Amino acid sequence: MNRAGEGQLSLFPPEPVPDPLLCWLWLAGTLGAGSLRAGAVLDAFGGAQEAWEARDTDAFAAAVGPAAAQRACLPDNTPVHYSAFARRCAARRIRILTYDDPDYPLAFSRIPDMPLVLYCTGDPRWLNEPAAVGMVGTRRPTEYGLRAAADIGKGLARAGAIIVSGLADGLDSAGHRAAVGENCPTIAVMGVPIDRTYPAANRELRRAIEQKGCVISEYPPENDAVGTVGFLQRNRLIAALSGALVVLEAKEKSGTMSTVAHAERYGKPVFALPGSIFSPSSAGTNALLRDGRAKAVCTAEDLFGTLGLSAARPAPPPKAAPQPLSENERLVLSCMSGRTQGIEELGVRSGLPTAALLGVLMRLELSGRVTCLPGKRYILR
Repeated sequence: MNRAGEGQLSLFPPEPVPDPLLCWLWLAGTLGAGSLRAGAVLDAFGGAQEAWEARDTDAFAAAVGPAAAQRACLPDNTPVHYSAFARRCAARRIRILTYDDPDYPLAFSRIPDMPLVLYCTGDPRWLNEPAAVGMVGTRRPTEYGLRAAADIGKGLARAGAIIVSGLADGLDSAGHRAAVGENCPTIAVMGVPIDRTYPAANRELRRAIEQKGCVISEYPPENDAVGTVGFLQRNRLIAALSGALVVLEAKEKSGTMSTVAHAERYGKPVFALPGSIFSPSSAGTNALLRDGRAKAVCTAEDLFGTLGLSAARPAPPPKAAPQPLSENERLVLSCMSGRTQGIEELGVRSGLPTAALLGVLMRLELSGRVTCLPGKRYILR
């Protein structure tokens, strides 16, 4: 018999407190990527462990919504079910950045639909560096857009800006390459699971980014359920992470313009590259300028004041001695002239198989010896 004032003794030991990392994985999985309720859940409970302990309450259901509240109590959806997944991420050198991790981007904590968990390869310390600038644009740029991306991107990277983009074809990749070419950090925000690279042709560029900067995604590895919505959802993260957004070329209705809408929603300044009034690729950027939604950008210096950079460029960091050209690299360079050439022509002239030729051209592009133009045409720099 219990004495007066004493509570009933339980016949079972208390439930062990789950690992905090596993609680974050559980909460992120329960809410789903891009959830507009993420901020409300943190406001209500403060953290993932507190949310786990309150999963059966009316307050939790009100914060997460009926669908997530139902998922939260499924028998196979508990923190411990993420243990093996977390071990696999560690084995693959995929860093899991939870909302309370010191390397989690502070900029994301200011948006209501912040990702509660990020997946990262490379060095995450760049995620909280100042002077981050988003550079976005069409996947099918003109030569003018590519040249502008290279010139503005290099100038920003040399001055200490961290270029943020989406690792997509076209101008996103051009911004990353500008930073990589200057041996400077850059951040790629992907719209696919962290263990995939899209497009696959950018795998070598991704490896170069990871050597100095980092690649992040809110989509976990081993996830096949992400569709095209992933690219639109990641646009909000590019805008949130950037102190300013530069739009190089874009049609009036495009994914690039959704990034602009997010930047405006977050109060970020937008800059646009003026283009020909006859070019569909510049219709979106010219409209931004015409409507007063963006300031014109012609050189990297146009952004220095906004990003807090000095017009006096610091000396570039020392670079490693260039690697000697391989036999195939010398062969391809000897086949190139001052005009643009496509894959077929270079394949005939060099005699290399297409797969080997593409690898050689990627290495020559990253080393700054050739430039890739629209339509996969190449020219010597």
